[in-house]
Amino acid sequence: MIVIGIALLALIAFVIHMYFSRKRLQKDEKEVARLSEIAEEANEVKSRFLANMSYNIRIPLNNVVGFSQLLSTDMGLDDKEKLEYSEIIQANSTDLIQLVNDVLDLSRLEAKMMKFQIQDCEMREICNDLIYMARRDSNGHIHAELESDVEHQMLRMDANRFNQAVLSMLIYPVPNDTDREVKMQLSKDEENQLLTFRIINSPLVDPAFASQQVSIRLKINQLLFEHFGGSFMVSESAENGYPITFSIATLW
Repeated sequence: MIVIGIALLALIAFVIHMYFSRKRLQKDEKEVARLSEIAEEANEVKSRFLANMSYNIRIPLNNVVGFSQLLSTDMGLDDKEKLEYSEIIQANSTDLIQLVNDVLDLSRLEAKMMKFQIQDCEMREICNDLIYMARRDSNGHIHAELESDVEHQMLRMDANRFNQAVLSMLIYPVPNDTDREVKMQLSKDEENQLLTFRIINSPLVDPAFASQQVSIRLKINQLLFEHFGGSFMVSESAENGYPITFSIATLW
């Protein structure tokens, strides 16, 4: 009788063990299926990204090669045509170099291998300089203004990287001679120890200028501000001028 009881308990324990093992197996199968789906989506995104990058690299590269060959082989070109072709080569070379640099920066940031030159920066002064640079680099077509309730704020950060990121949000991503009002607002979040920025009517997030290069630049900006303890968010509201809100930690 005792032997039968022990055997029955063992059988019950085995059934319970098999039940929970089956549950775990089903859960693991669902997790494997979920991870496989994520991996497939990631590969699809990567494939689309590489296809777009290949296209964006080929165009300026073909222009550089094609017009360089014309300059070197066509002896009948006059000075005006030579100047025109040289300007095309210069413009496409600049675009190509910028695209390659952005892709390298994005790769370094994602791998957390970006090297920064950290220094003490006075933010109100830097923001005023950026407003001036936006007006200058756009030949006066960007009418940039700064609104700030921050009189003085020192931060330790990479000023060059910061300037590059913010300036990209103030000016046109491609040559454009349309006048545009752009406003940058600066405030301090004492509770969360953040310096908060808001750029209204940024050309960088205007759907009219959407491109692979713009997407890369937005991702670079996001990773940069997250690295310095802040955040980066683009609003989809057209009524408010597609505002960009980003922050950086004051005690990073």
